[in-house]
Amino acid sequence: MNGAETRRGGSGGGGVGGANGFTAYNPGRAPPPAVQPLVSPPAKVLVEGYRREIITNFEKEKPRHNAVNATRSPSSVHVDLKDSIQVHLLTETALSDSKGFEILSQEQVDELKRQVQSLTMRVEQARTNLAIQSKYRDAAVSMARLYSPTTTEGKMDSLLGRSMSDSAKEAEMEKQASERQCEELAAELFTLERRLMDAQKPLLQHTAGILQLTHRASSRRAGLPQLGQPMMNGIPGSPESLYTYTNTRNSMEISSAELDIQERNLYLPLDAPTNRARINPIEIPMKSPIREQNAQLRELREEVERLKDENARCRDELDQLKSSEQELKDEYERLKDEHARTQEETTRLKDEATRAQESDGSRIREADTRLQAIEQQMSAQVEDLQVQTSGQLKTIADTESKLEVLNNKLRDMVVAFNPEKNGAFSSPGAATGSGETITSQLDYLEKAISAAVQEQKARVADHAEASSASAETAVTATALAKVGGSLDQVQERLQNLTRQVQFLLQQANVSQQPPVDGTTNDQLEYLENAFDTISSEMNRALEESLAVSAGKRDIEQVDAVLMGLWEIIQSGYAEIAQQKAARRQARALGQQNPDDDDELSSNEFEPDLSEPYSLQAFSTKVQWLYAQATSLREQKYILQRQIKQQRELNNRSESEKDQELQVKREELEKTHMLLDDSERAAKEAQDQLQKLLNDMETLQKTNAANDAATSSASIATQEQLKERNAQVAAMESEYREAQTRLATVEANMVNVQNQYVQANDARIAAEAELASLEKVCGQAKEARLAAEAEVESLRTQLAEVAEAKSAVDAQAEHLQERIKTKDEELERMNMLVIELKTEMTIAKAELDGAYGSRKQRAAEVAKLTVKEETAELNSQVIRLRSELESALKDLEDITRESINAEKEKLDLESKLDDALAARQGLEGEVKVLSQRLDRAKEELDKEKLRPLPSPAAVGGGMRVGASMLSEQFRATMKEERKKFQEEIKEEQAKRRKLEEELRAIKRGTTLSNASGRTGTGGAAGGGGAGAGAGGLLSPSR
Repeated sequence: MNGAETRRGGSGGGGVGGANGFTAYNPGRAPPPAVQPLVSPPAKVLVEGYRREIITNFEKEKPRHNAVNATRSPSSVHVDLKDSIQVHLLTETALSDSKGFEILSQEQVDELKRQVQSLTMRVEQARTNLAIQSKYRDAAVSMARLYSPTTTEGKMDSLLGRSMSDSAKEAEMEKQASERQCEELAAELFTLERRLMDAQKPLLQHTAGILQLTHRASSRRAGLPQLGQPMMNGIPGSPESLYTYTNTRNSMEISSAELDIQERNLYLPLDAPTNRARINPIEIPMKSPIREQNAQLRELREEVERLKDENARCRDELDQLKSSEQELKDEYERLKDEHARTQEETTRLKDEATRAQESDGSRIREADTRLQAIEQQMSAQVEDLQVQTSGQLKTIADTESKLEVLNNKLRDMVVAFNPEKNGAFSSPGAATGSGETITSQLDYLEKAISAAVQEQKARVADHAEASSASAETAVTATALAKVGGSLDQVQERLQNLTRQVQFLLQQANVSQQPPVDGTTNDQLEYLENAFDTISSEMNRALEESLAVSAGKRDIEQVDAVLMGLWEIIQSGYAEIAQQKAARRQARALGQQNPDDDDELSSNEFEPDLSEPYSLQAFSTKVQWLYAQATSLREQKYILQRQIKQQRELNNRSESEKDQELQVKREELEKTHMLLDDSERAAKEAQDQLQKLLNDMETLQKTNAANDAATSSASIATQEQLKERNAQVAAMESEYREAQTRLATVEANMVNVQNQYVQANDARIAAEAELASLEKVCGQAKEARLAAEAEVESLRTQLAEVAEAKSAVDAQAEHLQERIKTKDEELERMNMLVIELKTEMTIAKAELDGAYGSRKQRAAEVAKLTVKEETAELNSQVIRLRSELESALKDLEDITRESINAEKEKLDLESKLDDALAARQGLEGEVKVLSQRLDRAKEELDKEKLRPLPSPAAVGGGMRVGASMLSEQFRATMKEERKKFQEEIKEEQAKRRKLEEELRAIKRGTTLSNASGRTGTGGAAGGGGAGAGAGGLLSPSR
C-alpha cells in the first residue's frame, strides 16, 4: 500500500467498525468481536500523507532482489533460502503463528475475492481522481498567488484595481474549492484502502491456516499410511492433497505412527497411546468340523448388513439429489425473474434516452427558428444602413461641389487684388462627386485665405507709400476704399463666424477662450484652433455614440439569447411537471408499479413556472442544472457498475448451476453402479444359499444311510447325531432368517429399481429439453444472422449519409469563403464611409460657419446634377446586396439540409444501437445455449460409451475408481476455468470493439455538429458586418 500504515498512524490495517467491517462478506459466520472504530485523521493530514505518492503517481515499490536466491528473487536481502536451518526456523515460526487462524469455506473465499477485486478497482480510480485533482489544486494555488498583492504600500481605487481584487477573490475561492475536493478524495481513498486491508486480512489468514493444516513435518512419512485420518473409499477427501493431508492442526508434532516405527524394538511407555493391534503368538485351533460353514454364514451376515447400509445410503443420496434438484429449479426461476426485471429496466432506459433525444431535437429546431429570425432582422438592418449610406454619400458629393464653388470665388478675389502677380494663381481641382477631393478643396481654401490676407497687407503698405502722389491718389483712394470695404465685409463675416463657433463650443461644454477683437489673422488663427477643437470633439462624440450603440446591441442580443434559454428551461420544467402529474394519475389508478416511480425527492429543486426572467434567477437555475447533471453522471456510473456486477453474477451462477448438474449426474451414475453391485451381491448370496441347501440334503442322506447301516451303534454315536441334528436345526433357523433378510433386500431392490426408472425418465425429459434447446439455438442463430444483415444495411446507409454530409460540408465551406470575401469587401466600404462621414462632418461645420446656413447652400447647389460616380456606387451597393441575399439564401438551404442530415443520422444511430444491443443479447443467449448443448452432448456420449463394471473390479477396484474420479474432477475443473476465462476475454474484446465504434460515431457526430455551427455562425457574422456601417461588428464575429 506504499506506506499505508504510516498514514494510518500505526493502525496496521486493523478492522473497521460499522459498515466497513468484515460482517458484510460472510452471512453464515458469527459476527466478529466488537472492535473500537478507528478514528480517521483530519483531511489536511491525509492530503499531506498522500503528497509523496501523488508526486510518484502512486507507483508501487519495486520488489527487492536478492542475488543469493536466484530461483526466488522477490525476497529480503537478509534471507538465504539455501540455509536449511534458517528456512526450518522460519517454517516453525510461520506454522506456530498461523495455528489459530480461521479457515473459511469456498463461498466465503469467493465472496472475499470479489470484494477485494471491487475495492481494488475503486482504490485505483480514487487514486487517479486524487492525482488529477491535486494538479488542479496546484494550478489554483499558483493562480491565487499570482493575483495576490505583493506590496501593501497603497490600494488602487481605479477600475483596474477593483477588477484585480475581484479576480483575486475568485482565484481564492477556486483554490479553496479545489483543496476541499482534494480533502474529500483523500478521505475517501483512506476509507477504501482501510476496507481493502480489512478484506485482505481474513484471506491471508485463511491461506496461512490451510497451508499450516496440510503441512507435513518430515519427509520420512512419505511412504507410510497416515493414521487417525477418516478415509473415504481409501483416499482423502480432497483431490489436491492426496499425499499431504493430515486433518490436524499439529503438523509440527511427531505422529504416533512415526514414533511406533522409531521405537519398534523398544518398550512403549505406559502413558503413550498404542495404535497397533496385539499379535497373538498362538493360533486358535480348530474346534469343530463345520468351521468353514460358520465362516461362510458369518460372511453372508456381514454382506447382508453391508447391503442394508448401502441401500440406506442410496436412499439418503436420492433424497439429497431431489432436494438439490428442487433448489436448482427455484434458483432457475429466480434468475429468470431477475433477467426479466433487467430487460424491463433496459427498455425503460432506452425509452428515456429516446425521449431525451426528441426533446433535444425540438430545442435545436427552436434555436434554428430564432437564428433565422435574427438573420432576417440583420438583413433589414443592412438594407437600412445601405439607404443611410447612399444619403450620406449624396451629402458628401453636395459638400464637395460647394467647396469647389467657394474656392473658385476665393481665387477670383485673390486675382482681383493683384492681377499681374496673382494671375498664375492655381485653380481648385474639379469635384469628383465621391468625396475624394474634399481634403484638397479644404487645403486650397486655406491657401486662398492666406494669399488674400497677404494681398491685403501689401495693399495697406502701398497705400501708405502713395499717399503723397497726386495724380494717382484719387484712383488709388477709390480702389483702396473698395478693397477696404471688401476687407471690412470679410472681417465682419469672420467676426460673425467666430461668434457662431464660440456659441457652438459653449453648447458642447468645451472650455475655449472667447474670441479676440484683433486683426484678421488673429481671428483666422482663432478659427483654426476652434476647428481643431470641434473636430476632436466630434470624433470623440462619434466614438462614444458608436461604443454606446455597440454595447447596447450586444446587451440586447445577450438579453435576447438569455431570455430564449430561460423560455427553454421553463418549457422543460412544464413538461416535467406534466409528466409527473401523468405518473401520479397513473399510479392513483393502479396502472403503474410504485417501484417504477422516478419522481424527484422532497429535497430537490422545485421550479416556479410563473417566475419572470432575471439574471439572478437564471444564474441559480444554471447552477442547479450543473449540480443535477454532475449527480446524474455519478448515478449513471454507479448503475453501469451495478449492471456489470449483475452480469458477472449471472454468468457465474449459470456456470455454477452447470457444475452442480454435472456433480449430480456423477452421483446418479455412482448410485447406478452401487445398485448393480448390490444386485450382483444378492445373486451371489442366493447361489451360496442354494449350495448350502444342497450340502444339507446330501448330509441328511448320509446321516440316514449311516443310521440304517449302524443300527447297533453306541450311545455316544447317537449323542453325536443328536448334536448334529441340533446344529442342523440351528442352521435351518438361520437359513429362514437369511431368507427373510433376502426378502427385505429384494423389496429394497424393487424400490431402488423404481427410483432408477424415475431417473431414466428424468434423463429422457432432459434429452427432450436438449432437443428443444437445439431448436431455440437454431432460431437464435437465424435471428442473429438477420440482425447482422440489418446492421450491415444500417452501416451502408450511415456511410452514404456521411458521404452526403461531407459533400454538404464542402459546399458550406465554399460558401463560407465567399461570404467571408464579401464581408471583407463590405467592411472596407464601411471604413470608407466612416472616413467620408467624419470629413463631411468637419467640412459641414466649416461651411456652416463660413458660408451661411444649409438652406442658402442648398439654394446654391440646387442646379447641380448627380455625378456618374454616385450612380456607380449605388449600382455596386445594389449588386452587393443581391449577392449577400443569394449567399444568405444558400446558407439557409445548406443549414436546413445539414439539420435534416443530422436528424437522419441520429435516427440511424439509434437504430444501430438497438440492433447492436439485440445482437449482443442474441450472441449471449446463443453462446449460453451452445455451451449447454455441448455439455449435454458430452454427457450423453459419456453415458453411451461408459463400460459396465466387471464383478472382479467391484471389491478391489474402489480405490482405483476413486482416484480416477478425483483426476477427472480436476481435469474437468481446469477445462471449465479455461473456458470461463476464454469467454470473459471474448466478451471483453467485443465490448471494447463496440465501445470504439460508438466513440468513432460520436466523434463524427460532434465534428459534423461543430462544422454546421461554424457555417451558421459565419452567415450570422456576415449579416453583422453588413449591419455595422459605423464600424460595428456583430457578436458572432
